[in-house]
Amino acid sequence: MTNPAHLWTIEEATSNAYEVFLELAPDNLSEQDIVDFNQHREDLGFIEESDPDDSWHEFVEFEIEPELYIQVIVGLEFENQDIEFARILISREKDAPFVHVIWKSQM
Repeated sequence: MTNPAHLWTIEEATSNAYEVFLELAPDNLSEQDIVDFNQHREDLGFIEESDPDDSWHEFVEFEIEPELYIQVIVGLEFENQDIEFARILISREKDAPFVHVIWKSQM
C-alpha cells in the first residue's frame, strides 16, 4: 500500500493536470480552440476528475492503479454539447511524476 503522505490529493493532482493543460495547449490545440476556450472558460469551462477509464489501455503500456492515478477532463459545457479539449492521465505519486494527455485532435 502506498503511503498517503507520498500522494498528491485529488485536488492537487487536478490542479497539476490543469497547469499541464495550460502550458501545452498552445502547441496541441488549434488557434480556434484556444480562442473558444479562453472566451468561454469563465462561464462554461469545466475540469472533471475521475478514476481512469479503460480507454487509457491503448495509450499507456502499464496497469493503471486507480488509487495512484486520476483522469482529468478539461472542456467547455454548452447547453447542447460538451467540448473536451483534453483528457489527462496524471499520477498522484509525488516521487513518480507521470502525465499523458490526449488532445482533442486525437480523440
